Amino acid sequence: MIILSNAALLTAALVTGAAKRWRQYYNTILFVSLSNLLYNFLCHDRLTWMFQPESLLSHKVADLMNTFILLPCTAILYLHHFPSEGTIARKSAYYALWVAGFSALEWIWQWRGIIVYDHAWTYYWSVGFYVVMFAMLRLHHTHTERALLYSALVVMFLVARFEVPLAP
Repeated sequence: MIILSNAALLTAALVTGAAKRWRQYYNTILFVSLSNLLYNFLCHDRLTWMFQPESLLSHKVADLMNTFILLPCTAILYLHHFPSEGTIARKSAYYALWVAGFSALEWIWQWRGIIVYDHAWTYYWSVGFYVVMFAMLRLHHTHTERALLYSALVVMFLVARFEVPLAP
């Protein structure tokens, strides 16, 4: 299922032509990928969610696939097709569709036992995370410094809320 999800987003990025403009979104691709790597670094001893082994994929392999395929393709597709022209209602609907889509994908992963939660993290925290993540993707693309500041505040909140130890 992880391989299928990664393949679907990679295919969508290639078929729609969005991947051809990857340079335009490169900084945001790095931002989203490095953010996921930061999660794994900070929480390595206290993961709030974890992929269960699936076929040949361990948590680390599945998460690395997501870091270097799924998340960059997500950023490319989301930003490439973002309705920069148009009403706030249209932009909000587009944003909500992506949040709902990722929330549905995670619900399927949870239902199939591909992802499990720990340390008080729940599916609803993931939905809230997607609300923030997609807002930060767009904000990072348009106002990088502001997105970095807000993201740092979110990280500090999550570290405190989920009692992630920062020292050995």
